[in-house]
Amino acid sequence: MGIKRFIIKRHVISEGKHFLTNLSAFVSIFGVSIGVAALIIVLSITSGFQKAYKEKILAHSGEIFIRKYGSFNNHQKTIEKIKAVSGIKGATPINYYQVLISSKNGDKGAELKAIELNSVNDVANIEGMVTNKNSLKEMKNTEKGIMPGIALAEELNLKKGDILTVTFPFNEKGEVSSYPKIVNFKIIDFISTGLYDFDSAYLYISLKTANKLFKTRSSVKGIEVKVNNIDDTFVIADKIRSALGNYPFVVTTYKENFSNLFKSIEYQKKYIAIVIIIIIILAAFSIIGTLLIFVTEKEKDIALLKALGVSKNQLIQLFIIEGGFIGVIGILFGLIFSAVILLGIRFIDLKLAPDIYKISYIPISIKPMEVLWVIVVSFIISIIATLYPAYKASKLNPAEGISGKSINRWYYLGS
Repeated sequence: MGIKRFIIKRHVISEGKHFLTNLSAFVSIFGVSIGVAALIIVLSITSGFQKAYKEKILAHSGEIFIRKYGSFNNHQKTIEKIKAVSGIKGATPINYYQVLISSKNGDKGAELKAIELNSVNDVANIEGMVTNKNSLKEMKNTEKGIMPGIALAEELNLKKGDILTVTFPFNEKGEVSSYPKIVNFKIIDFISTGLYDFDSAYLYISLKTANKLFKTRSSVKGIEVKVNNIDDTFVIADKIRSALGNYPFVVTTYKENFSNLFKSIEYQKKYIAIVIIIIIILAAFSIIGTLLIFVTEKEKDIALLKALGVSKNQLIQLFIIEGGFIGVIGILFGLIFSAVILLGIRFIDLKLAPDIYKISYIPISIKPMEVLWVIVVSFIISIIATLYPAYKASKLNPAEGISGKSINRWYYLGS
């Protein structure tokens, strides 16, 4: 092993006359480090977006959503059946209405979400989204109180205490009415979910107020469910289906309701990772070139080793260790580069356009298994890159090498 370490040192840190060898080794290390750093950064940011979107969505609603063909005329009985399923943390009824809102600053179509104030925080973190902790209590005591999303409020320049006109164009059967219901609401507070799609489109009123004003009696359109362990979401969803029966109930999870969002991120993550792995493979070609240059410049050294009894397998092992050494150094520098850049992103607090990226910051989530995967894949690629040069070196004839006959004959012709 001492001889191997000595030779690796001589090859990687060659004498000054071997400038090309040194340059090639440094280029190889730099290429691997850039590929590793880029892959870790991309995976950390895309994982960050996945985590941020999931947290924002689940803070706004439950992991499981139950709806029914028609309406829940006796939703309390259904909720009791749902809560009887193990693993359920809470359940709350909701109603959705497509409405037109009007203020002195403009009009806009929006989604009106009616929430049951007594149970909504068992499922969603509405209490943590309002600017004033007493807003929900005020909503209970105000017959026509409303809370718009923060982005919607900014778009229409709404302020607390303003009057917001809501036009409800459907009758109690859900059909378009010739005589739409028009109600003036007082803005009590604003809700900030942190997700632009929600904050720019949703308004919130109490379920009691909605049923009274829009004459939908006590019926609801859906029930949101919060589970104790998010990893059990799909298992619990199946249990709820069994408890309620299939038709006329439809049970879906958050991943199904927002499948386009999560799938698009997953596809981007995979495709970008493939592109960057190709970059690492290109860096591996640099390792091949570096080792071939080593073989050319150290022709006599290799020939002497073979003349002294070093076997082909030992020679191949030496080149694998040497290529692995370059790969390890490149990986270590890649880890350092990625850590510095990710910390810089976190501390600089770069801003994004929320109307494009849905959130206003760059989220970062470093997953140890993804980092380990990058390290293992990069190391394997580096080792594979050593096989061809090692094979060429093992074929070198000791007599030709010691006599100084050029190795270029088989190096260039591949004989």
